[in-house]
Amino acid sequence: MPLVSCDVKKVLLTLLALLALAAALCWPVLLWQGDAGEAASSAAGDGPVDPTTITDYDATFDVQRDGDLAVTERLAVEFPTYTPRHGIFRFWDLADVADPHVLRSIDDVEVTLDGGPVPVELSTTEQGRFTVAKIGDPDVFVSPGVHTYVLTYEVPGAVTPDAGGDSSTFYWDLVPAGWQQDITRTRLTVNLPAPAQDVQCGIGLGAVLEPCDVAGAGTTTLTVTTGRLANHTPVTLRTRLDLAVPAPETLPWTTRWNAVLGRSVPLLVGVVGAALVALLLGVLAARRARERAPGFPLLYTPPAGLGPAQAAYLLTESTQRRHYLASLMHAAERGAVRLDRDASGWRITDARGPEGWAGLDPVTADVAHLLAGPGTTFVLDRDSVSVGERMKTEIAASHARTKAWARVSGNLADIPGGRALALLTLVAGLGAAALAISNPFDMTALALVPGGFLLGGLGLLATGASTRRTDPQGRALWSQIGGFHRVLSTPSAKERFDFSGREELFTAYLPWAVAFDCADAWVAKFETETGRSAPMPGYFGAGGSVGSAVRDATADFSSSLDSAISAYDATQSKSSGGRGGFSGGGGGGGGGGGSW
Repeated sequence: MPLVSCDVKKVLLTLLALLALAAALCWPVLLWQGDAGEAASSAAGDGPVDPTTITDYDATFDVQRDGDLAVTERLAVEFPTYTPRHGIFRFWDLADVADPHVLRSIDDVEVTLDGGPVPVELSTTEQGRFTVAKIGDPDVFVSPGVHTYVLTYEVPGAVTPDAGGDSSTFYWDLVPAGWQQDITRTRLTVNLPAPAQDVQCGIGLGAVLEPCDVAGAGTTTLTVTTGRLANHTPVTLRTRLDLAVPAPETLPWTTRWNAVLGRSVPLLVGVVGAALVALLLGVLAARRARERAPGFPLLYTPPAGLGPAQAAYLLTESTQRRHYLASLMHAAERGAVRLDRDASGWRITDARGPEGWAGLDPVTADVAHLLAGPGTTFVLDRDSVSVGERMKTEIAASHARTKAWARVSGNLADIPGGRALALLTLVAGLGAAALAISNPFDMTALALVPGGFLLGGLGLLATGASTRRTDPQGRALWSQIGGFHRVLSTPSAKERFDFSGREELFTAYLPWAVAFDCADAWVAKFETETGRSAPMPGYFGAGGSVGSAVRDATADFSSSLDSAISAYDATQSKSSGGRGGFSGGGGGGGGGGGSW
C-alpha cells in the first residue's frame, strides 16, 4: 500500500475536532426551552407545590415615556408552621417571546422584609437566561405567619415600538408563569405615559386565555384584579400606546443563542479575535514540529543493518504490536527460531542458540528473551492468561528498546520544547471542553480561545511530533526506508519488482511488509508478476505454493497474540471492578419564584 497521506489524516482530524468543538459550543441551543411556561417551570424546579402561599400580590408597573419600566411588587407570603423556610426567591426570564432578539435585563433589584432589610443574593441560571434573587438568610428560618416582601426593580426597553414608529405596544406578564405558590388574590396597577388602547388581558397559558377583570381602558392607568390563581398561572396584559419610544436594545442573534454567543456584540468580536490569534499561535507552534519529507527513491533491498521493527519506527515514529510480530518473523526467516502452528496457538522454538541470534539487529535479537536457550520452546497459547501477561510485557519492552535505539543511534532527536508544546495543546483542549461544558460565564464561545490553539496545534499531538529525524543521518535513512516501503507496497502496475531468479526475496521481505502494514500488497505483487500463488514461508511450517495461506498464517499468528493479551487484559478488568460504590406566557415579564 502507498505511504499514508499525512495531509489527508490531518484534514480528517481537523474536521473531527471542528465538529466536536461546534457540538460542545452549541449544546445550550439544543437544550433550549422555547415555551415560556416550560422554561419557567424548569428554572423553578419540578416537584411538589410550594408550602407557602401568596395571600396578596400587589404590584405596580410604572411605564416611562422612554419605554423603560419600574416595578414594585408587594407580596404577602404566608409561611406554614410545619415546613420551616428561609425565605423566598424571585426569578426573571430574560427571553422576550414577542421579540427574541431583544436584550432584556433586570436592574437595581432591592428587597425589604416587613419593612426592614433582608439578605439578597443575585445570580443567573439556565446559562444566563434567568436572573435569580435568593431572598433570606440561610442561617435563619422565617417565623410562621404572614410576612410582607417588597421588591423593586427596573426593566429597560419594556415597551416595543410598532411598525412605523408612531405607536408602541406594552406586552407584559404582570404575574409571571413561574410562581410555585398558589396566589389568593392579585391587584395589578399599570401606570402609562399615554392612554391605553386596544387593551387585552388574559389569565393562563395557551392560545385561549381566561379574560381578566381590567379597568381603565382609554386612560393612563389600568387596574387588573383577580381572585385565586393556581401556581404557575400567569396574568398577561397587552395594550397599544400612541407613543413613540426608542427601540429596545437588540442582538443580531435570538435569545436561544445567548448562552453560546453571549449578550454583547463587542465582547463576541473580541473573543473571536482572541480565538484567531490563538489559532495562529497554534499553527506556528505546530509548524516547528513539522518535518519536510525527503524524497523516497526506489530501493529494492532494505537498508543494511536494520531490522523491520527499527525501519517501521523510523518511517512512522510509532510503535505497533505488528512490529513485534515482524521481529519474530524476521528471526524465523534468518533461522534463529522455528514457528509451528497447532490448535492452541503457536510454538516458538530456539533453533540454533547463540549462533542463530548472531548478526541480527538488536531489536530482533531481543526476541531471544522469550526463550531459555537452544532447543527451548515458548508456547503462544491464545487462551492463556500468563502467556498474555508475558507477551504484553515483552512487546512493551521491545517498543521501549526500539525508541531508545533510534535516539542512541543518532537517527532521531527530541525537538526542543516539543513535549511542552504538546502538553500545552492538550491543556488547551481540556480547557476548551471545560469552558464549553460548564459554561461558567454563560457564553460557551469563550471556549473558542483555547479551542483555536487546539485546532492550530493539532499536529503537536500527532505521533512523533516531539521528535525529529536528524540531519543528515536520520533523514538519509528515512529516505532509504521510504524507498523500500514503496517497492513493497506499490502495485506492480506502477512499480514492478523483478522476481526472476529472486523468488526467495518474497519470503525474506515478508516480515518487512508486515511491519509496514502492507503484507497483502506484497503478496498481490508477487502473484501478479509471477502468475503463481505466493509461497508459504518455510518458517511457517511446510513450504509450497498455498496462495492465500500466507495471509492466513500471519493473520492467525497475530490473532493468537491478540487473544492471549486480551485474555490477560480481561482478568485485569475483572479484578479492578465490582468493588461497590454509589452515584450519587406572554411577551416580557416572564419568570416566577417560590420559597426555600
